[in-house]
Amino acid sequence: MSSLTLQSFDQLDQSYAVGAVPPPTFENTEMHWVGTSLGVAGVPLLLGEGELEEIIETPTSTVIPGTKHWVIGVASHKGGLLPIISGDELFRKVAYTGRAREYCMVIRRPGFHFAITLSQVERDMKFPVALRDMKHDVDPDFSDYCLGGFPHREKFLAVLDIDKLLVESGLADASAVNTVLTEECNND
Repeated sequence: MSSLTLQSFDQLDQSYAVGAVPPPTFENTEMHWVGTSLGVAGVPLLLGEGELEEIIETPTSTVIPGTKHWVIGVASHKGGLLPIISGDELFRKVAYTGRAREYCMVIRRPGFHFAITLSQVERDMKFPVALRDMKHDVDPDFSDYCLGGFPHREKFLAVLDIDKLLVESGLADASAVNTVLTEECNND
C-alpha cells in the first residue's frame, strides 16, 4: 500500500475515534406495565396498553328492544354500529341515577365491538411490573374480571382483563330472552 493510502486510513480512524458516539448504556432494565387509568361504575381500574381502541364521548344511542338491562342501545360510530353498554348496570346490576356518563371506552376484539360507559377518565400510567399485587382484594363486582393490580397513592388500581370479561360476563349474549325457557315452551 502506498503511504498516501495509509495516511488516509489513519485520518479516517482518528476522525471516527473523535466523532464516534459511545454505545448506549442501560441503567434501568426494570420492566414496566403500561396502561390507562379510568373508572367504571365508580371503581378505579387500569386497562393495559392496547386493550382499548379509544375513549370517546358517549354517543346518542337508539334503544334496542329485547336486550339485557345493561345494553343502553346502539350508536353510529365511524360508519358502523356500536353497541353501548352501561358499566354501572353490567357490573353493579343497578341503574345509575346521577349525571349522565359522558365518556365510554371502545373495545374491539375478533367478533366483539362495543363501548362501556366510564365514570372517570384519568391518564396513562406505568408501574414497575415487580409491584403488581395479585392477592389484593378487589371490589366484589369486579373481582371475576381483574388480574391483580397496583397500589397508587391511597388506593389500589385493579387491572381489568377484557378477555376475562368477554368470556365470563355473558357479553356475547345480550338478548333478554331466556333461550332455554323459549325452547322448552316450544317443545310442549
